[in-house]
Amino acid sequence: MSTSKDDKGAAAVEFALILPVLILLIGGIVDFGRAMYTEVMLTNASREGARTAIINEATLSDVRTRASAAAPTITVTTNATMCGGAGSSTTVTSSTPFNWVILGPALRMFNADSALPNSFSSQAVMRCS
Repeated sequence: MSTSKDDKGAAAVEFALILPVLILLIGGIVDFGRAMYTEVMLTNASREGARTAIINEATLSDVRTRASAAAPTITVTTNATMCGGAGSSTTVTSSTPFNWVILGPALRMFNADSALPNSFSSQAVMRCS
């Protein structure tokens, strides 16, 4: 197989053109994976906080401690409306800030970073016994 002198650097040029798109694609996959992980952890934290609130007349401090323990890899801010008696319900809301490592800077270059949320939140409601 013979190549002409003009085709010698074509593969390097093609690779250089495709590389930024490939890096952005892989970075987007990683960022969205992190976002989904954060959502699952927040849902877990809210649910565990609500379970704690309906059991054994827990305090708001107990709810916050349990919600934070359910999501150890992220910083969780938890608020709750506690049980008001049998038949009422408790609502626990957990939230956390989120930093887009690859997609955030990439979209800032095009002034479109407002398309991505800067924080995530989750809410759990359970009936008090």
